[in-house]
Amino acid sequence: MTNGSFDSQRIEKPEICNLLLRISRDEIHVAIYSIVEDNSLIYRRIVLDPNASSRLQAIESVIYDNPILLSDFRQVTCVIETEELTVVPSECSSESDRQLLFNAAFPNSSLVMEADETGTRNATILMGLEPDLRGFLNRTFHRIRIMSHLGALSRYFASKGAQGNNLKMVVNARQKSLDVIVLDGHRLLMANTFRADTPDNAAYYILACRQRLGLDPHSDELLLAGDQTVREAITPILRTYISRVMPVIFPPQMFKSGRDAMITPFDLIVTPICE
Repeated sequence: MTNGSFDSQRIEKPEICNLLLRISRDEIHVAIYSIVEDNSLIYRRIVLDPNASSRLQAIESVIYDNPILLSDFRQVTCVIETEELTVVPSECSSESDRQLLFNAAFPNSSLVMEADETGTRNATILMGLEPDLRGFLNRTFHRIRIMSHLGALSRYFASKGAQGNNLKMVVNARQKSLDVIVLDGHRLLMANTFRADTPDNAAYYILACRQRLGLDPHSDELLLAGDQTVREAITPILRTYISRVMPVIFPPQMFKSGRDAMITPFDLIVTPICE
């Protein structure tokens, strides 16, 4: 079972386990695994209560209704899926410069800026986070790392930048959206999320991004990760226009974690690899 709560499950040795959280607008994905035991990963997808008084209250309810999540884990990582982010040059390294750029991207916003490195030589992601959500996460979890979904993907694929064709596009597919990462070796050319609820819409955004950046349809790779049903639906469409459409190889480091690793959201399962 991967949908729903953890019921009365307990972690015997949380000090040797990592907790991975992925928070989106309407659900939380959770993965827990031991760093020393194989086949230990357990995964759950928990839908947030749409009738809660606020999104924060719905998130708090999920955490407190599943006491296993409050164990004293070795490390806690939280991936935030959000539209409130912008990519800036890595040369803008001072807090004041980043704040100016963030304020220009999100004027009159009450969001708190979080810098998220991409693992590339040229770009940093600035993410906006609700102050009350950040406060809750920092109070509730020790040793928590908070990052954006695009930052997690960028770091992972940037670490693979020296392998294969240098210029490549990576798409992480979900049922109603897709993430597009374009890398030229260790340089980030694009990191964006698009809403797409049909295969045709998804293919349109992918092809439009490739055309905008001048990717060659014959030599520049397109790597597909994420939801299998979406990938299977868009692959035949994309192969009409792109020669090299290939699935992303599942991270071999996480194979030993167990079967649930294969159904954990891709941007969440790759976060431990880039620690």
